[in-house]
Amino acid sequence: MTALRQTLLRIFLLTLFGACSFLLPAQNIEIQDQSDKPLEEKLVYTRQNTFNVAIHSRGFGAGFKLGRIKNINLTRNWEAEVVSLRSLKEIKTLNLSTYNTRPYVYGKLNYVYVVRFGYGEERRIFGKPYWGGIETRWTYEAGASLALLKPYYYYVVNYQSDGSGSYYETIEEQTFSPGIDILGKGSFIKGIAETRPSPGLHASLGLSFEIGKTRTRVHAINIDVKAECFPLGVSIMDSERNKRLFVTFMLSYNWGKRFNKY
Repeated sequence: MTALRQTLLRIFLLTLFGACSFLLPAQNIEIQDQSDKPLEEKLVYTRQNTFNVAIHSRGFGAGFKLGRIKNINLTRNWEAEVVSLRSLKEIKTLNLSTYNTRPYVYGKLNYVYVVRFGYGEERRIFGKPYWGGIETRWTYEAGASLALLKPYYYYVVNYQSDGSGSYYETIEEQTFSPGIDILGKGSFIKGIAETRPSPGLHASLGLSFEIGKTRTRVHAINIDVKAECFPLGVSIMDSERNKRLFVTFMLSYNWGKRFNKY
């Protein structure tokens, strides 16, 4: 039994020595490959500016980030974005009783767009391997929000009567009471002067997956969950007036560059 153990130990040591002998040349080759990289791939950068387009559970949007790279594990960002905000109860319908009608959302009160300003950080979880791949980071951000509520108008049939009989005309208004004949949604321009603000706060937490092939260019896919509160309320649908809390899930694509400002 002792002889068998010694034999197995010798086989293990020979295998380990052979593996080390095989890996060491490969490591030397990799060091040589790193030295062949261009200068811009070896520099340490301090700034990172990106743009993004996003789709989320209540709409879509776009924004940008001005970043400061503090070290290899931490980047701090000042962020701004504009997103649309829809109700989950919105259902488009069409008046099939007449011709030349437009789709509309019955019961909708306002278009809502949210402007956000915030401060956030990215912290590295897993670095990118030397052969390339994906770098993973935690992202978190908080700041101020401003919801802009623009009234949603309808084209409706207004029935009138005079001494010679009855007639009707098409007008734009917000009325959607039962029995009214709606022909479709009104012009987006209608009601712009009536837009009103509703301030609020937001915070988000997510993951960023850096897929760029070079250190000077940023290409990342972000997944975030965002909570947003408007103390004065936001009314999108008649059935959800003055809703204060919104939780959304966002998927965004970020692109930009890293550089030094001399």
